[in-house]
Amino acid sequence: MKKRFYLVVAVLALLLVTTQVFAQYNRNAVVSVMRSNVRLLGEANAALNAGDFYTTGLKLMELAEGMKTLEQTPPPRGSRAEWNRIYNELIAAAFRGIGACGEEDAQKVQAEIANIIALRNEGHRRFR
Repeated sequence: MKKRFYLVVAVLALLLVTTQVFAQYNRNAVVSVMRSNVRLLGEANAALNAGDFYTTGLKLMELAEGMKTLEQTPPPRGSRAEWNRIYNELIAAAFRGIGACGEEDAQKVQAEIANIIALRNEGHRRFR
């Protein structure tokens, strides 16, 4: 019975280590998405200032899609739980912004864009 327990623990540990080896931080992918996010936020703000809610929503969706490509990327340092929280909240803020575009509520859209920027800045402080 003890041997089986140790075998199961050893296999689980091996799986955890193997998963960590293959899910490595990809700096180039993260930097590419972050640069794209800066561009998309600028385009979303410009479209919002022009009263173009459709384009604003599209840009926020592009931002969410770009972030989704980083879903399995581990943080370069710090807590995976914090990385996941910031990542998920940022995507949720983009979706709330898209919903506000559907309502044509510029104040709500601007608030969600500000929330995205705050989350981005928090991520930079913790993981950059």
